[in-house]
Amino acid sequence: MHVLNDALRSSASRTKLEKIICGDMPPIYWRLRVEPAFSRALDFLVGEGFANWEVSNGKTSLKLTESGVVAANAIEGSEQVLDAERAFLGGPAKKLTEGFVQGLLTTGKQLL
Repeated sequence: MHVLNDALRSSASRTKLEKIICGDMPPIYWRLRVEPAFSRALDFLVGEGFANWEVSNGKTSLKLTESGVVAANAIEGSEQVLDAERAFLGGPAKKLTEGFVQGLLTTGKQLL
């Protein structure tokens, strides 16, 4: 989630991650910025009842509640709201897997 959040911060970040996903740029060019406010936003999301933390297959995940799905659908149905972000999440970001992110985050260690 932090990789997606970082990519969604700017069009340049989205473009860079898209190039890395497509293999047009080596993963070493990605520099993850962990935004503390994002973690707080996730806490608010859970606190307001829009999502719940769950454990599935031994891994922690965040799942939207019924009200979270309603809110997400309202955003999805709104014109000109988060257009670039939705396009990225519906396109290149769909190729992100846990294995890809793990490889992305460990690329620098592989050079040592």
